[in-house]
Amino acid sequence: MVINKGGTTVEKGLYLNPMDGRRVNMREDGALPGDERKSYLKISPVGLLVIAPLFGMMYVLFLPLFGIGVFIISWVVPIIGTLASVAITGLKVCSRVEGRSVFFNWRPTRAHFHGFRKKVKAGGKGAAGSSQDLKGGR
Repeated sequence: MVINKGGTTVEKGLYLNPMDGRRVNMREDGALPGDERKSYLKISPVGLLVIAPLFGMMYVLFLPLFGIGVFIISWVVPIIGTLASVAITGLKVCSRVEGRSVFFNWRPTRAHFHGFRKKVKAGGKGAAGSSQDLKGGR
């Protein structure tokens, strides 16, 4: 099998365009139809008789799989998406209690990036405040 571009001069024979399945039967020497973007395979009539039933057999074998795939895509995927959005909405609604999230007692508007200072008592030992009391800690 030899690949020829459109517009080239070829000898007589059977030429097949693999991109669109178009078959060109050249009865005498001449130019193939189309421009350089089209390509043609020279194939014998016996080769075509072997290839055609194989393509038909592949079509018959895979057609039920295409039907199952279309069913899954058109019915099951939207149902799963709907159930997922319902679950997410339910989780958002049920997880809010008194403006706080139930998970880990987390408040998204409050950040604790610093330590806590020890409170200094007004009287007694270290009333002036030592440097150790102000360092921070829990």
